[in-house]
Amino acid sequence: MKPFTLDTVLKHRKNLETQAIQRLVKAREEKNNAQDQLNKEEGILVTLIETLNREQTLGIDVVKLVQFEQRINLIEKQVLVLRTILQKKNEALNQAQVHLISKSKDRKIMETLQQKQDQAWRQYLNQKETATLDEIAVIFHGRE
Repeated sequence: MKPFTLDTVLKHRKNLETQAIQRLVKAREEKNNAQDQLNKEEGILVTLIETLNREQTLGIDVVKLVQFEQRINLIEKQVLVLRTILQKKNEALNQAQVHLISKSKDRKIMETLQQKQDQAWRQYLNQKETATLDEIAVIFHGRE
């Protein structure tokens, strides 16, 4: 009797691996978007600080100085939030990579198992064929 075919299981494992790849791509995109946003906010912060320093050397109104400082504080808070978000996105990316590696290993194991099972089945069929041919040879040998 032919052993259970692993095609369905292998197809399922490939689907799981494909889903893991899609999650990894999505995690990379989210991480890159968070990194871009962080870079943008840090650039704004640097520009504000440079502008404030330049204005202070030239002379600045107290109201304008307070506005600059408030804006700088706001941007610094946003940068901290974005760094936290970026860290979470990096962790999610790492988890997606580990998940993909796990699913790839599972698929490879199933492929190897299927190859061994197919090889064992072919060997069994070859042995049966050889036994049948030997039996036929014995029967015909006995007729002569």
